Amino acid sequence: MFGSLIAGLNNCLITHALRTEPLICNNCVNTFWNTAKVNRRGTNGAGAIEAMVQKKEVIVTDVVIHEVLKFRDQPHFPTSFEQSRVLAALRRMSYERSYPTVLKKLFLPYWRLLVHIFLQCIAENMGGYDQLNKTQTCALVALVNEWDYKFSAFIFDNMKKMLEHSKKTIFMLYPRFIQMILDQKHPEFIKGPNYVNLKPLGPSCFENAYRFKRAKQHNFIGKFPLEKHGRFSDVVPVVPVVPTPQPMNAQIAEEHDVQQVQ
Repeated sequence: MFGSLIAGLNNCLITHALRTEPLICNNCVNTFWNTAKVNRRGTNGAGAIEAMVQKKEVIVTDVVIHEVLKFRDQPHFPTSFEQSRVLAALRRMSYERSYPTVLKKLFLPYWRLLVHIFLQCIAENMGGYDQLNKTQTCALVALVNEWDYKFSAFIFDNMKKMLEHSKKTIFMLYPRFIQMILDQKHPEFIKGPNYVNLKPLGPSCFENAYRFKRAKQHNFIGKFPLEKHGRFSDVVPVVPVVPTPQPMNAQIAEEHDVQQVQ
């Protein structure tokens, strides 16, 4: 059932960000967030996040995120869509409730697993992976339907919001992404003995789909049937066969016309 979903995740707009598993140094990532500040006068007016790690300045912008995480987006891509367009995309994903607040449990299991992976890997939630806000929903439907969407700005804006939040609650947001940036931009950093152990994005992600499979389940059954579409459809693209070019007026010799030279 989930084969096409896994295939889609292996070849989507954010595949590199999902699959890369750097060795996360707890000290480096913690130091980054504890010293990080938002500079609104940063590059191209979008601002920048500046931090000090091992007495060296680390600057993170949406351009840096685009480069390191290898998002396939462009500077002019949007980060939001009209409500009617998003709602139509949700309906096609068999979601039948209200919007903008979207509940994960009201998706069919196929799309629910994708929502779970998205919330775990890309969203900025400190806890509670049961619902998506308006911005997260736009990013999700863009991922499914391969719409133009600026994922680098999505990640960067989430980082800035946490740093500028009135409650000043700082936690290790996006530890994999931060470590990837540090590894590429500052390979000279010395990693300490303490590392963060994160579960890889592998078969363990599907444990909940098969847990208690013999027990009686009360799963959500919507009124819309499952339709796999977009990047996560069952349709395998057909590669056209290009004929081998032949010289003009050429004749292909038959087997009986070929004489062996003694």
